[in-house]
Order: sequence, then structure tokens, then C-alpha cells
Amino acid sequence: MLRVTTYQARDGMIVAMPVLHPRRPEVVLLRPGAVLDPHTIAKMREIGLHEVWVKYPRLDRLNEYFSAGVVQACSAVTGQIRLALDSVIADAHARLDYVSYKRAVSGLLEKFCERPKAAMFVHELGEGSSPALRHASSVCLLSVLMGIKLDFYLIHERIRLAAHSAKDVSNLGVGAMLHDIGMLRLEPAVRERWEQTGDESDPAFREHVQIGYDLVRDQVEPSAAAVVLNHHQSFDGNGFPVRRDEEETAPKRQEIHVFARIVAGADLFTRLHYSGGPNGASIPTVRALKLIQQPQFARRLDPIVLKAILNVVPAYAPGTIVTLSTGHECVVTQWTHDKPCRPVVETLLPHGREGDPEVFDLRIRPDISIVRAEGHAVADDNFAPPTPHAYDMMHGAPGLENRAAELLRQRKAS
Repeated sequence: MLRVTTYQARDGMIVAMPVLHPRRPEVVLLRPGAVLDPHTIAKMREIGLHEVWVKYPRLDRLNEYFSAGVVQACSAVTGQIRLALDSVIADAHARLDYVSYKRAVSGLLEKFCERPKAAMFVHELGEGSSPALRHASSVCLLSVLMGIKLDFYLIHERIRLAAHSAKDVSNLGVGAMLHDIGMLRLEPAVRERWEQTGDESDPAFREHVQIGYDLVRDQVEPSAAAVVLNHHQSFDGNGFPVRRDEEETAPKRQEIHVFARIVAGADLFTRLHYSGGPNGASIPTVRALKLIQQPQFARRLDPIVLKAILNVVPAYAPGTIVTLSTGHECVVTQWTHDKPCRPVVETLLPHGREGDPEVFDLRIRPDISIVRAEGHAVADDNFAPPTPHAYDMMHGAPGLENRAAELLRQRKAS
């Protein structure tokens, strides 16, 4: 399969993954197997669709990374988020449908278990929808992916719970769905100021976490409510809200619920990805990943959570079209988190043309690099781990290596 822009799409291409409505992501416009024609392509561009996955027989081996069931489960989560946002906009005292939210997240988890590799792009499925819905959906889906990857860490951090309960991330997903719900009750001028400046020191903006917490705390589980209240806490203790005690300090490190730490990472990455460019424009994935590792952002995140982001968000995911420094237009076929900007790629043949592609394994070709992806020049965005095990989530984390090894053995046994 190939990930092509709607301007790269051609007559006769066959849709490989469900095409979702950009403003109503729970609505499927085109199902797998649909054949693109000039009218359909023009309509996709008209309504704001940016990309579509199409079949590319030479790359059938990449099908393990994609699943229509996963996409539909993600769409169900997005639909529940939209209903939640709409209900709060309509009524400040609206009852939230916690059972439906948790059911949608549980359905997503079930699909991930069926196809564990089919999650490369789920954090982007809300692209094209309203900013609030896109952000909430992306944060929720990315948080769930990170939570699954961090099962060993959840057991370590939620020591009072049995292992199966500690690594249950359904309430992490619910909290992530609703994490910014308090924003809807802020004055429009405050929201507009935040969108223009991104100034987290604004006292009026900071009120949204308490407002959101007050909306949800009696309607969802405490661990989900903790996400809503504390997703702006910093691992270094410089976040908000502050505790109402004599010193008025903010919690830090393990004082912050691990779910809130995970959502803080997903929230920051999503904001960088979708609005980290000039005038709030989106930036390519690789640039957002490089940026989030800079000290001004990294210090705010749990180091294990930061590593989780680098493990679940590919800088260049399989199926993505890239341009090499040699001038070759290629498609990514393999990606590993330890060398995130040096995937295996092969040359892309024009639609309908037969032939043998040339394969470049950038892991062993330091003389070649990716210079363009996602419609952007990215030559200056490529990065490498500062040390050989820098992106290994277990490495250097006291007490976690044995737990991770134990869980890995359990997975293999099951």
C-alpha cells in the first residue's frame, strides 16, 4: 500500500484503507476496493481530504501494518469524542456517557490486540476535522498506543493494583478523550488568545484543567479524571495546577499520575505536530519528533514516556513516499525505533509500470538520507539516538528491565 496525497492520486488507483470524512471521521466515504476516478479525486480535494491509502501490489507485504478494523475502531472513538464535545458545548451540566466512551476505547484495544502492528497512523486519523476534535482524537489514540507499549511501566507505577488491572488502559483512553473538555467552557477570547500565542502562563487559560475536572470528576473513574486535571503537569515540577497548600507547588515526577504523564506527552507531541510551524501550521512527523527531544520540551516529560513516543510514532512510517538525497523517489518498507530516520526504502515505480525496484537500506548507507517527506523538505530534521540504547524504554530505568523481560516472556507464552 501507498500513502499518497490527493494531488498524487490518479484515475484507476484502488482504495486500500477506508477513507473517512475530514469533518466527521466516524463517517466512511470510501471503502477498501473502491476505484478512484477524476470526479472522486476532485471531490476529495474539495472537502479537504489530504491523503488516501491506495493498493500497490508490489508492497502487499506491508498489509500487516494496516487494518480496516483498527481504522473503524478509531473512528468510533472519534465519534464518541465529538458527541462529548457537542454535549458540553450545548449544556454546561450535560451528563457524559462514560459507559459508551469506555466501550469505544475497549473496542479499539481489542482491534489493536488482533493486529498489533496496524497502528502506524492512528494518531493522525482526525486530521481535517475541527481543531478541537482533531486534537482530542489524536491525543486519545496516541495515548492508548503508548499505554499498550508501556504495560511494564504501568505495573511498576501502579504497584497497589494487580498486574492485569495496572496495565488496563481503558481509563487512560477515556481521560485522554476528555482531557481538554474544560477548554469549551472558557471565554472565546481566551481560547483565541491561546490558539494564537500558545502561552501556557495565561491564568485564564490555566483554568481549563480545573473546569474540566469539575465537569468530569463525578462521571468518570478517578484515574481518568486525574488526566483531565493534570495533563499540563511537568515532570520537572513546573506545571499546573499548583497544589493548594502553604507552598503552592506543582506535583512532579512520580507524584503525577502515570496516566496524566502519558497524556502530557501525547498532548505536547500532537500540538507540535499540528501547530508547531509558522503561524500555527502543521510540521512533518520527523520534525515534531526532533523538536520534542529538545531540552525545553523534554524536561517537561517523563523520560520513559518520551521514549514511548519515539517507539510508537515512526519518523518515516512504512508506506510513506519519501525523496532521497540521491534524487530517488521511494517508499518506506521497514522502520525501526533505534534508527528512526534511517529506514529501508525502495524506488517507486510510476502507477501501472512494471519493473524491479532498487532497494536502499539507509541503516547501512550513511551516505544517503531522506530529504523530503509529507510535502516538506526534511534534510535538517533527521536525527539519531545520542547513545546506542537511548530510545530503549527499559535501558537505564532502575527496576524496569526485569519487569519488561518478564512481560515479554508472558507475551511469548500466550
